[in-house]
Amino acid sequence: MSANQPTREDLRTGMTVEIEQTDADNADDVDPLVGDIVRFLSDEHTQPGGVEVELESGVTGHVNRVAPDK
Repeated sequence: MSANQPTREDLRTGMTVEIEQTDADNADDVDPLVGDIVRFLSDEHTQPGGVEVELESGVTGHVNRVAPDK
């Protein structure tokens, strides 16, 4: 896991994050997505890409960073 990625302890439900999508056929070619966390699918200890979450949109992925405040 990258030292810059947030840990599970840094994250909470409802937090807006940027993720690398994991549930798309073209996930490697898709830009990072931003959305609110609705559920945690893993912690950083079980996933080498970081904490895996599901966003409100239903998309799943590994958290890259917490989205900046607007």
